Amino acid sequence: MAEFIGKVSTGPFGTGSKSEHEAVYLNTEDGRYVLRRQSGNPFYDEELHGLVGKTIHCTGVISDYILQISDWNIMQ
Repeated sequence: MAEFIGKVSTGPFGTGSKSEHEAVYLNTEDGRYVLRRQSGNPFYDEELHGLVGKTIHCTGVISDYILQISDWNIMQ
C-alpha cells in the first residue's frame, strides 16, 4: 500500500466505448488516477462522488491508471 494526496475531480472515461461514463479521479503531483473502492460500483460510486472538489489523503494500490483505495481522510 502506498499513500497519496490529491484533489478529487470527475471527468469522462472510456469515451466511445461500452465503458463510457463520468469517472472520479484523484489528481496528484505525480499523475491523475481513476479512483475505485473494492466494494464500490466502478461506474458510479456514490461515496467517491461525495469527495469531488475535496483534497484527500488516502492509501491504496495503483494498477495501471486505477488507484484502488482502502481508506481516506479529507484534508482541511
